Amino acid sequence: MKISAVIPTYNRRTHVVRAIESVLAQTMPVDEIIVVDDGSTDGTSDEVRTCFGSSVSIFTQANSGVSAARNRGIREARGEWVAFLDSDDVWLPKKIERQVQAVTSFGDGFGVCFTDNLHDGDPDMPRSRFQEVAFESASAFGTLAEPAKYTMAGIQPFQTSSLLTKRSLLEELGGFDEAMAVGEDTDLFFRLSFKTNFCFAAEPLVRMDRAPSRPVPLSHYFATRDDRKYNSLERRFAKWLEMPEVIGTKYEPPIREWLRLLYYSSVAAKLHDLRLGPALRRMARLRALGDSYPSIVLMLLSRKIQKVRHRANDSSRSVGWEL
Repeated sequence: MKISAVIPTYNRRTHVVRAIESVLAQTMPVDEIIVVDDGSTDGTSDEVRTCFGSSVSIFTQANSGVSAARNRGIREARGEWVAFLDSDDVWLPKKIERQVQAVTSFGDGFGVCFTDNLHDGDPDMPRSRFQEVAFESASAFGTLAEPAKYTMAGIQPFQTSSLLTKRSLLEELGGFDEAMAVGEDTDLFFRLSFKTNFCFAAEPLVRMDRAPSRPVPLSHYFATRDDRKYNSLERRFAKWLEMPEVIGTKYEPPIREWLRLLYYSSVAAKLHDLRLGPALRRMARLRALGDSYPSIVLMLLSRKIQKVRHRANDSSRSVGWEL
C-alpha cells in the first residue's frame, strides 16, 4: 500500500510542524508527505522547508479554502491511498499501521478506513469520537454497515483527520466540493458511502485540537445566520437529491424535508436582517417544493413563537422562576 499524507494548512506555522512530526513518527511510514499552504502570511512554507527539507513536498497557492487545499493535495499525491491530516491535529504513532492492518484483513472492497479520535484542549470534551456518538466495537478492527445512515443522522464516527481513502475514489467523486464553505467533509463522506465499504481501527489514533483559544473554525457558521451556511447546506441537499443512489430510496424523503426546513430557516434569517428581496427568493423555492404562501407565513409565525417561548423558558430557568 503506497500512502500519501495530505496536510492542508493556513497560517498555522507552529501547528503544522507538530502535525508533520507526528506523520514522521509513524511506526509504518507513509510514502510521501504533502503540505498545501493555502495562502499563509505567517511564513508557514518557509518554516516547513527549514524544518524538514526535501522530506516534505510543499505546494503553495492563493487562499482558496480548505477544500481547494485538500483537492490540490489529492492531485499532487502519487500514493494509491490518501490519508488526510488537518494541520492543527496529530496522529498517534500506530495510526497508519493499524489502518493498513484493517484494510489488509478486510480486502479490496474496503476503500475507506477510519479510526477513533481524542480531543485536546477542552475539558468539556473528555470523550473520544466513538464514545460521543455511541459507536462501540468489541474488536480491534471492524466494518461499518450502511455508513450513509450515520452521516445522515449527524453521528458519523469518522472525521477527516482519521480518514484513509483510496485516491481513485476521491478522483472519481471530484474530491471535496470547493463551492461549500462548511460541511464539505460530511458531503464527501456521504458520497463515498455509496462507492465503497468502510472499515475501522477501534483505537483512538488521532488527537484533534479543540482548545477554546484556537482560531474560530468554519464550523462556527453553523451557529450563525451567515449566508455561507445556508448556501452550503442547500448545495449539499440539492446535490444529494440528484444522486441515483438516493432517488426513490429511503434517503430521499428526509433529505427533501431537510431542504424544505433549511429554506424556512434561511427565510427567517433574512427577514430578521430586513433583507426582503433574498427572503422572497427563498420563499419562491419553498413554493417550488409545494408550500403555499399562506402555509409559509403560518410556518414562519409558528417557528417565531416557538423560539420566543424557548427564550422565555431559558430566561425563567436562569433566575429560578417556575411557570
